[in-house]
Amino acid sequence: MPTNADGKTFGIMKKVCLFILLSLYFATVCAGFDLQTAIPLVETKTLPLDFNRELAFRANHCLDNPNNAIPDKMYENFQLTDSFSTRDNTDTMLNLCFKCKLSSDLYLCLVRIGGVIEPVTYVLTSVDYNYRVMQSLKVGVKYANTYIKQFRITDNREVYVYRLVPTSTASVLFDTFKSVEAYVTETVYTIDSAGQFILASPEKRVSSTRTFSHDELENMKQNLWELY
Repeated sequence: MPTNADGKTFGIMKKVCLFILLSLYFATVCAGFDLQTAIPLVETKTLPLDFNRELAFRANHCLDNPNNAIPDKMYENFQLTDSFSTRDNTDTMLNLCFKCKLSSDLYLCLVRIGGVIEPVTYVLTSVDYNYRVMQSLKVGVKYANTYIKQFRITDNREVYVYRLVPTSTASVLFDTFKSVEAYVTETVYTIDSAGQFILASPEKRVSSTRTFSHDELENMKQNLWELY
């Protein structure tokens, strides 16, 4: 007849086995793909393209990032000076959102960097036919539903990057701010045939200064390029 000790041992063994199975499952689910594997799996989009509030990019494929070829910083304040990387927080990762085929030997990919509740960064990355990263450009930053950076791409490969810039030099943290005084800037890049992001128009101010409340930014329907 089994004893109480036997029952406890069996219960512990069941928990250990369950833990091992769950660990193996999540390790498989969250295992990163290389670009050669991930790029064919994601949606192909065509230009022009707006990174607007209504467009939900699905980020289903985790990416490996050997040698940190893709910049992986996430930001904690409006000044974009306080940051951490996926190496600092194991709950964050890189995910491939979509690709655009710019030519027979050049892809443009959008990579999402972040976790479930952390601030999120979006990076445009050009990749050649050998699946090598040519160059990356940070084009999107958001925290919850507050957008600090957004972008648009025209059909002739111009990338317009819009940023909400605070007037204060003192750090304004995303998770604690009640309001922020800020204005919108625009910077324009072109993508050349080698996949390089060439600065076409330096950052310039394109809106007046105003004070935004936390609730206003969280519930805003307008895109940054519409705040003129």
